[in-house]
Amino acid sequence: MNKKLLVILLSLTGTLTAAIMVSGIKLLSQDLNPFMIAFYRCLFGVLVMLPFMIYNYPKAWKTHNMKLQFIRCSINIYSMISWFTAIGTMQLEKAAAIGFTTPLFTTILAIIFLGEVIKIQRITALVIGFIGILVVIRPGYIPIESGTLWLLSAAITFSIVIIIVKKLTEKDSSLTTAFYQMAFMVPPLFLISLFFWENVNINQIYLFIFVAISGFITQFSFAQCLKMAETTFIMPFQFTKLIWLSVIGYIYFSEIPDYWTWIGAVIIFTSILFITYREAVKNSILKSKKVDKLLTNYQ
Repeated sequence: MNKKLLVILLSLTGTLTAAIMVSGIKLLSQDLNPFMIAFYRCLFGVLVMLPFMIYNYPKAWKTHNMKLQFIRCSINIYSMISWFTAIGTMQLEKAAAIGFTTPLFTTILAIIFLGEVIKIQRITALVIGFIGILVVIRPGYIPIESGTLWLLSAAITFSIVIIIVKKLTEKDSSLTTAFYQMAFMVPPLFLISLFFWENVNINQIYLFIFVAISGFITQFSFAQCLKMAETTFIMPFQFTKLIWLSVIGYIYFSEIPDYWTWIGAVIIFTSILFITYREAVKNSILKSKKVDKLLTNYQ
């Protein structure tokens, strides 16, 4: 099979399974609180990944920065609970549109904490992205939903997690990083959920397993795409997540599509694509300079 075609198929599979995972969370939110959902999501996530960890023993079990793993998981507990709280109260397509803001917040935090240089093009892209957010939530025209605030806070905290993950994956594999994320979150989420405990039935357990498998496929598909193709080629296909969620929301949750959400989502995603493109150009220039330097030294 053609390499690019395979990347496209993997990208579409990843966005579809991501949409299925979010839809499963929304279904579970009808009967369970977000603390219970977060606990069981991580528990079954560990169980799904455990065979792959055993197969890759001992390499997959070694992490080069255990402290940073703990810090990442501590932040992600809040991010996951906030995200699940929002999903239970919002339309799926609106949640997807606001979820696209994570790369924008990641860019800002990378500038603040990693000292990345920001130029006028990236500033413009960030401003456009935040205009897109205003189009989606329309403050002053419609009441701001509590779910919107929860989702924005989840996006901000998850952007911190992404920066930490970037640091971790410099030495740890994607499987190691994903497994420890779930494994380290299980004990604290269990303790928190004890205060909000609700019994789960067999159908909900099946749904949790389905969500965990969907999440694993999403992570695997995206990781494989990043290995096989440039980010600038992959990113446009991430927009299909909005399409999948709009269709699922309309069919299964009777959610009427909102054209303002789509307009805002397009604006946000356009700014993300531009930032991704500029990052690729910058990396290409740096790589070219390194090659030129090596050639000069060799001569």
